[in-house]
Amino acid sequence: MNTADGLLDPKQDFVFKNIFGKEDGKPRLVSLLNSLFNNNPHIKELHFDNTDIAKILEEDKASRLDIKATADNGTILDIEIQVKNTGEIPQRAFHYLANMMPHVVKTNESYKGPHVIGIWIMGENVTDRQNAIGEAYMTFQPQDPDPYQIMTDSARIFFIELPKFNPKNADKRDLLTGWLSFIKNPCFMDDSYLNVKEIRDAMETLKYISADPETRAIADLRQKTINDHNSEITVAREEGIAIGKEEGIAIGKEEGIAEGELKGELKKAKEMALGLLQAGVGVDIIAQTSCLSIEEIESLKAR
Repeated sequence: MNTADGLLDPKQDFVFKNIFGKEDGKPRLVSLLNSLFNNNPHIKELHFDNTDIAKILEEDKASRLDIKATADNGTILDIEIQVKNTGEIPQRAFHYLANMMPHVVKTNESYKGPHVIGIWIMGENVTDRQNAIGEAYMTFQPQDPDPYQIMTDSARIFFIELPKFNPKNADKRDLLTGWLSFIKNPCFMDDSYLNVKEIRDAMETLKYISADPETRAIADLRQKTINDHNSEITVAREEGIAIGKEEGIAIGKEEGIAEGELKGELKKAKEMALGLLQAGVGVDIIAQTSCLSIEEIESLKAR
């Protein structure tokens, strides 16, 4: 997926991680997060963590986060970038956050551990809310005589729905406006934001990787994999619905969708990884662009 000026799309996960998810991208990510959090919390620095979340039970799904980091104040961060609304995004966001919690609270420790925050940047809308940015956390709902009340803010999820974001209607003095303008479409970003060092660095990095043949080839292959995966999800959903109707039970729909998604995703991931291996791309880079572990990628070499 490319922009009008030949730049790669920052909304693609591989491109996003090249800009924000590497060591030299930390200042950019810190700037983006602080503009979103509005000093709650304020982050001075962070370090990147392993993005794999192990299964707790055998029947659980294993997950790989786009960017996982820990801030200097101990806050655990998960940043996800996704162009397509593949369905159940709020549920998936909660699943990711919940699976991160056991890694925070250790045995014999207080449950007042570090905060966990998920940030989902979406290329399509996933809620019926009007604002481009929504923040979710656990609350007590109002019930006479008790008012609405926050139960805990130790686990929060931000949803950023880029189609609802219009730079023309946003505050041009706001740093977050600049970052969202860059991520949504850097070609139409107001040039005044290039006066911000981190945004200027992000633009220069985007131009550099867009001009690099190997990085561009990987990004194009990653985009093809994403497109194929989204197409298979659509087919699986339709087939799952048909199965559910034919059998007259709701479980047919759920099982059909889930089975189609899992098989399609694994098949495409292995095909992509095998193609990159044959092209001489390193295992670590392949692991960043697929849902496969390094061990799974290594096993493909024997083919």
